[in-house]
Amino acid sequence: MTLSELIFYFFFYSFLGWLYESLLCSIFGERRFINRGFLLGPYCPIYGTGAILCWLLLSNNNNAFAVFAIAALLCCAIEYITSFGMEKIFHARWWDYSDMPFNLHGRICLYGGIIFGGGVVVIRFFIQPAFIQLTDLLNESMLNGLAIVFLTVIGIDMVLTLGSWKGLNAHLSILHNAIYDKADGTFSKLTDRFWDTPMSSVVEKGQGLFIRVQNINVKLEPKELRFFRAFPNIHIPAYEEILKRLHIKEKARSSPAKTSEKPDGSSCISVDDGIQYK
Repeated sequence: MTLSELIFYFFFYSFLGWLYESLLCSIFGERRFINRGFLLGPYCPIYGTGAILCWLLLSNNNNAFAVFAIAALLCCAIEYITSFGMEKIFHARWWDYSDMPFNLHGRICLYGGIIFGGGVVVIRFFIQPAFIQLTDLLNESMLNGLAIVFLTVIGIDMVLTLGSWKGLNAHLSILHNAIYDKADGTFSKLTDRFWDTPMSSVVEKGQGLFIRVQNINVKLEPKELRFFRAFPNIHIPAYEEILKRLHIKEKARSSPAKTSEKPDGSSCISVDDGIQYK
């Protein structure tokens, strides 16, 4: 198996993983289409990684039960390491299975292991053998070209995604610092009067959010809000209080509802709606 073939298979299974995640969350979660995944494109690299590693390890194993068990353990290990690594790198918890039975630190759960194991069994005995026959019809230059295109696309995607994440954190930091300074260093000193002031509001315009707190104005672009749609349970400890009180996650995920129209056609929602009074 050549490197170009591995890259080709990696992107194919990354796409299947994205399709599975997006359909699952769209149908049983948000009840509307959700573009799942950290990156912009229709692929989840964690699925491609798991599929390729399982194939390399289990391609000569003809025992379906052994394939299922080993794949479930290996894929859960990959998911756990990915969850831990992304949390350390981005200072955010992207998914949490704490409400699922038989979970480990909320990073993996038995349900996921069963799905991964069963998926790899299908890949090992049905999908991959047929896919290999298909790729054998492609000449080497075409495979090399596709591999280069795929790597270029994901490279550009990574740069754009990291830029969006950096922008989101920069904007949340501005809000956090402004409110933190206003509260003399602690959110516990904030009263409902502060949050109820007309100068504190979240304004929807298009798919973005304009946030005004006192004399600070911040615009969260759609590319920044995308993270809250792709990962409904994302937890960003440094800014969780701001996100909660300003209802940023909810507004990012939901369509405009009970809002009051402003002269410019945008809609304004009082921050007081999201307060837990002290």
